[in-house]
Order: sequence, then C-alpha cells, then structure tokens
Amino acid sequence: MDPTRIDRHCAEIEDQGYTIVHGAIEPELVRELAGEIRRVERECGSAPRNNPAEGFATLRNYNLLAKGAAFAKMPVHASVLPIVERVLDPGCLLSGMTAMDIGPGEKPQPLHSDDLVMDLARPHRALMCTSIWALSDFTDANGATRLVPGTHKSDRGPDWSRSYETIPCEMPAGSVLIFHGSLWHGGGGNRTGSEWRLGVNVQYCAGYIRTQQNHYLGIPRETLLGFPERLRELLGMGLYKGIMGHVDGRSPGAVLGDAQLAETAYASPRMRALATSEGAEKLAESWPQAPDAPPAAPPGSRAR
Repeated sequence: MDPTRIDRHCAEIEDQGYTIVHGAIEPELVRELAGEIRRVERECGSAPRNNPAEGFATLRNYNLLAKGAAFAKMPVHASVLPIVERVLDPGCLLSGMTAMDIGPGEKPQPLHSDDLVMDLARPHRALMCTSIWALSDFTDANGATRLVPGTHKSDRGPDWSRSYETIPCEMPAGSVLIFHGSLWHGGGGNRTGSEWRLGVNVQYCAGYIRTQQNHYLGIPRETLLGFPERLRELLGMGLYKGIMGHVDGRSPGAVLGDAQLAETAYASPRMRALATSEGAEKLAESWPQAPDAPPAAPPGSRAR
C-alpha cells in the first residue's frame, strides 16, 4: 500500500478511532472466502451460540487458519497489515480470526471495546487493532457494525445500562473496517427478512499481549510450518524484540524446526536493534573479555 494512503488511514484511526479501506480485497478472494466460510458452516454444523456476545441468530466460527488454506491470505494482506503494523508495531501478533454470519432477526450486540479485559487506565495507546472484512455488503438493515466515533479516547468503557448514539459502518463487499482496540462498537441488528451479513474479524495485538485465540494448540504443526514466514511470525513463532516468547532460550520456530524463524533469546538481531550503535559499543566496552579457560563448575557439582 502506498505510504500516503497508510498515513491517511492511520490519521483517521488516531482521530476518530477507525478507518474504512474501500476496495481493499480482490473480488475473486471475496468470493473464495465467502464460499469457504459457507463450507465450514456446513461441515461444522454451525449454530447460534445463544448469548449476547456471540448472538442468537449468528453463526460464528473460530480458528479459521486450521479450517482452510484460503484463510491464510487474510492476516498478511497488503491492504490491511501495513496499517495495523503502524497502529501497533511490526512485532504485533495475530490475536484471532472469527467468521461472523449475522442472520435475519439478530439483535444488536452490546457495545464494547475489544480490549475490555485489559485492566489499564484509559485512554491508552493501542494494544489491539481489529479489522473486519466485509464479504457481503454491510448495510444498516442487515447488521453493519455500529461504532461510537472517538470513544478510543474515552477514560472508561460503555455503561451497558445506558444507550448511546451510534453510526452504522455501511460498506460494500470487499471493504475492510480497521479500528483501535479501545473503540466502542458492536454488531448491528439484522432487520431484514432474508439477508445474511457475512464478515470476518481479523484481530491483532501487540507482541507482548496474550492472544485471544490459542494458535499453538489450535493449528496443527504441519499446517503451521506450511504458512508463509510473515504469517508464522504473526502466530508467535519468532521472539518479540528478541526476548519474549522463548522456549528454554530458543524461539518457538527453532523448537519446531523452522530455520527461517530460529532465534536465540537475548542474542538475535531483533535484540541488538534495540540499542543504538553508539550505546551498544559503550556497553560492549564495559564487559571484560572472557579468559580462554573452561567455565567454572556450578555450585554443588563434583570435580572430575
């Protein structure tokens, strides 16, 4: 995506909490993804989960990366990821992917922010960034996501005993809504008699935040290793800034035999990049060179 466009979309997110990327998704990919979700719904016997958050006439499916190869195209899409990386940082993670098929008669979802479980003083910098892909037209009547612009700057979350003025995020299929994790929003009610509003929530979080969906257990190893390198990074196979997420000092990718993402904690290029070259040089000068001698035996060990 052109840097000027990225700047404009990020400025809108900073100002109003959200932006819409029109014509973001190729029509053939929209059709492919919609068909795949309908297949998943049939094969999984999807049914409404009957609670206010997930809906009473909505079909939801999670862990999409394990359910079809086409879904791997979504988290790394060039019309979306560059904006998300700017809002969070390039070390961000994929928090989860959820297909949301809102059926006729569905009630409005309660307003909420996606970072509502984070017990932090508000407002705060974006720790989550959500994209909602429109795989069908989103209209006021069929359940377009409803937003309260500017609420990412609020010092609190919504009071569910009150009503608020919202706007519908109406957009044609192939568009993507991207918003700050603190923005108040909710799925709209579907007042139509036969339309289903099909969207996919592709959600990201900062690299030091726990993801909503557990990719480590949800995605088979052979499927994971077949993904592109950038997607494997988004799934936590590397180390955040060369430190966080290691397994006994090694990146998860190294443990799984992923040579491209094999890193050693505290010794990777990501870690070294945290320091300026001048600072790194001064730090290195303060460390004496190790003598050419075998390391001392650990306490309690026996000499041989």
